[in-house]
Amino acid sequence: MTPLRLADLKSPEDLKGLDVDELEGLCAEMRDFLVGSVHQTGGHLGSNLGVVELVTALHTVFDFRRDRIVFDVGHQCYPHKILTGRQAGFEGLRQTGGLSGFCNRKESEYDLLTAGHAGTAISFALGLAEGCRGSAPPGEEDPWSVAFVGDAGFGAGVSFEGLTQAAERKARMLVILNDNEWSIARSVGAMARYLSRIRSSRTLQKTYDRLGEIAHKIPGLGSRMEELGEVIRHVLVPGHVFEELGVHYLGPLDGHDVGGAMEALERAKRLDGVTLLHFLTEKGKGFAPAADDPERAHGVSPQSKVPSPVGQVAEHRKMGTRSWTSVFGDEAVALAKKDSRVHAITAGMPSGTGLSKFSETFPGRFHDTGITEQHAVALSGGMATAGLRPLVAIYSTFLQRGYDQVFQEVALQKENVVFCMDRAGLVGQDGPTHMGLYDLAYLRALPGIQLASPRDAIDLGRMLQAAVEAKGPWALRWPRDTAPDSLGPPENLRPALEPGLAEKLREGEDGAVFALGAMVEEAMEAARLLEEDCGFQLEVWDARFCAPLDKGALAHISRRHPWLAAVEDHSLCGGFTAAVAETLADLGCDVKLHRFGVPDLFVEHMSTRREQMVAFGLTAPLLAEEWRKRVEESREAEPAPRAHA
Repeated sequence: MTPLRLADLKSPEDLKGLDVDELEGLCAEMRDFLVGSVHQTGGHLGSNLGVVELVTALHTVFDFRRDRIVFDVGHQCYPHKILTGRQAGFEGLRQTGGLSGFCNRKESEYDLLTAGHAGTAISFALGLAEGCRGSAPPGEEDPWSVAFVGDAGFGAGVSFEGLTQAAERKARMLVILNDNEWSIARSVGAMARYLSRIRSSRTLQKTYDRLGEIAHKIPGLGSRMEELGEVIRHVLVPGHVFEELGVHYLGPLDGHDVGGAMEALERAKRLDGVTLLHFLTEKGKGFAPAADDPERAHGVSPQSKVPSPVGQVAEHRKMGTRSWTSVFGDEAVALAKKDSRVHAITAGMPSGTGLSKFSETFPGRFHDTGITEQHAVALSGGMATAGLRPLVAIYSTFLQRGYDQVFQEVALQKENVVFCMDRAGLVGQDGPTHMGLYDLAYLRALPGIQLASPRDAIDLGRMLQAAVEAKGPWALRWPRDTAPDSLGPPENLRPALEPGLAEKLREGEDGAVFALGAMVEEAMEAARLLEEDCGFQLEVWDARFCAPLDKGALAHISRRHPWLAAVEDHSLCGGFTAAVAETLADLGCDVKLHRFGVPDLFVEHMSTRREQMVAFGLTAPLLAEEWRKRVEESREAEPAPRAHA
């Protein structure tokens, strides 16, 4: 019989009836496919290579058209996509119109949760289990609910909230703990150490092996191996936290042994209530570079550029050489050298937020809390109360997870905390869960927070310095992009960075533009294009702050210009341009306002951030065309000069 080839696999049903050797062959083929494919498109590689056998075993043992599976984060779901009939779509992975890099309900009936944040799978899976309770026809058992969680996500507080409730409810549920000791960086915290203790217990493994040998020699002992194993585990790993919660624990198990994984899953199905299966895996399994640096192998950049169906993407002018992330990292180190009160906090993203150099230079003042944004923010509040000046570096989309702590432990206390939000705005390939489009809206509702956004590398450093020296909380935001080195006057000619003080960068009589952060570069270039092509001259302002806004500047603009364009890399609902509209209304200004930003929708992934900016009309050529129309309309509307008597 000809072995089943990966390309011929159409659904998980094709796995049923295959023997272990055939499944191992498919796993090897899948791993080779992932290495080749993901290097072409870019995406999460190491995390997916580590779960090939485990996901194959799950789809062989369960029928997830009836049973339920939820992937925590979803950055390890590529094998799941392949096994559920989506292999052909990998040539467009994370590209415009192609497959999402995470689970996505729009793609498949097998994706029950569009997810990109960690720690939520157990709670969501428990909800599915509750919804399925008692749903089976007479004589059949209810469907299984399976939560697939990494060890880093398992350390999130919400994972334990879900686990304890699931145990209390005796849910028909399995929790698959994929323990590879890494999130993006190495997993941190007491839970990581606890799992490492289980993982590294050579005595435990040797004891299991020895018992196996004895069991084959003593009649009747083999049937009691499981019972003996549980006793020994409790002796060698005292205070077994999972079973104290009322959760069955099986492990540690080899996550790369597809046959052994299937046996463990079948065994778990015979137990009542919640069972945690602890699998040990190797991040980047089968990919040599991952052995040297699992963090770098977590995600790879595309080696080939997929043609984009959207035009005008290549026109981007690069006015700098460093990313906003690297600029922040360098400025944070420079600031900490001058001020011993400066500490840096991140929630499992030291390299992604640019803090790797800080962690090496000031290890005692660097705090990676793991995937625990709520704790990280509350921690910063306590630090500030004690006289420190914490820089809390968290992606815009992930700071949402600590919103209650931003409100209570920081804003309400008026603490001297600086939130440093990377990946603000559109983020390209990562999809709706990772877009940083809501931070201005959810933060400006809180009294007392200074919301600022730099236009270039110089102002990022100046804003950090001002934020550390000021009283009360500040929040700075920047995109996943290249930072202009200098945009506007040199540093010594710039006005002071005072909250609520904008900066005029360009004079003009044909209309005005009020832009924030990264959109200042686009606004300046659009104004240059208009002058070059049409002779129109626009007045351009860098708002610098979203809260508080410069009321004086807006009043001045309204007196001098018939129309004003406000531009932001944020949702139009509740963000910077909404704040401009509110302020103009409060001032009683009758200037005609035109708002440019991201419309009220969840933004799907595209090949690049630039492509998304084109889609929403936020690039300089597209803005210039819109503003040309505004100038022409305003000139046509001007009253004709009166005739002299």
